[in-house]
Amino acid sequence: MKECRKDFKVVTEDEVKAGTGKAWSEWFRILDEAGIAEKGHDLMVKHLREHYSLNQTWAQAVAFRYEDDQGLRNLTT
Repeated sequence: MKECRKDFKVVTEDEVKAGTGKAWSEWFRILDEAGIAEKGHDLMVKHLREHYSLNQTWAQAVAFRYEDDQGLRNLTT
């Protein structure tokens, strides 16, 4: 696992699954299939909240992690 900025908490697979009911790979597939990444972070968070009932914290965490994984945002040091 790559090292992240000190102000960014690394959410583990177990934590995301416990908090959202889905693994990182499931969230990434959902966002890929929605084609939402090109529309920006705010719309991605809105999509996750409206269609998957994630609270703001989890929607942000999923969106940030997805963006980092896809090279859309750099969360590393």
